[in-house]
Amino acid sequence: MARNDIPNGWDKIRQNVQETERLIGQKKYNQSMIKAKQTVEYMVKLQCEQSGIMEGSMDSMIRELYNNGWISKSTAEHYLQIYDIGTKAAKNGDNGAYNANQAYHVLSQEIYSFADNGKAARGRRPSGTRSQQSRRASGFGRSGSGIQPTDLLKFVVPIVLVIILIVLIRVLTPKKPATEETSAPVITTEAAETTVSETEPESTASGSSYKTTTTLNVRKEPSTDADRIGKLDPGASVEYLRDHDDTWAVIKYNGQEAYVAKEFLTAE
Repeated sequence: MARNDIPNGWDKIRQNVQETERLIGQKKYNQSMIKAKQTVEYMVKLQCEQSGIMEGSMDSMIRELYNNGWISKSTAEHYLQIYDIGTKAAKNGDNGAYNANQAYHVLSQEIYSFADNGKAARGRRPSGTRSQQSRRASGFGRSGSGIQPTDLLKFVVPIVLVIILIVLIRVLTPKKPATEETSAPVITTEAAETTVSETEPESTASGSSYKTTTTLNVRKEPSTDADRIGKLDPGASVEYLRDHDDTWAVIKYNGQEAYVAKEFLTAE
């Protein structure tokens, strides 16, 4: 990889970011996180080659880029965050939408900084002492040719709009009731495994005996997005503790408090 490859490498980085966004749109969150990790790896190696830093582990290369003033502290932290999310996705099969959107959001922020740094003079390296280098905000020089402002604008605007849309959806969308889990055809949920009763569930009362009317997911928090910590078979007796709200009930599960959908409990 030649030292003048940062301007040329931008095309590959832009394609990777677009691919990351496309995978999120297809709900292939695991692949999206891995693609974000690969993009960061490419960006780090490209900048190390540009700055003359020897290739090593990802942590050491990011640390050297920061220590030598090529990237800021926040950029170093973002690189490590994306790399960590992608590594866990690859090793543990994480397919969560939250982590995928988080990695994409942080990556979108850092490509602006990378594109700006790509305008640096080819092969230019910081001069002076370590303390002088650490005071430089950008790390790369500001002269030379790189991405044209009009080209960058065409790429940045759609990404900004997507980020704004994601934020608005998260702010404006109310919590999903348990019955909305029927919209997930692949994941086994309380609503997908039974026909929802057309009548409202009976109000539960503490101290009464209850059993499940269908296969019922047990969750760590009162939300269909929360982690599932267990599953109850149809007709299983439930150690009911109290109502959490109109949708969720608090039960005793494996010695700890957990949450289940109230509408799938019935008095024994």
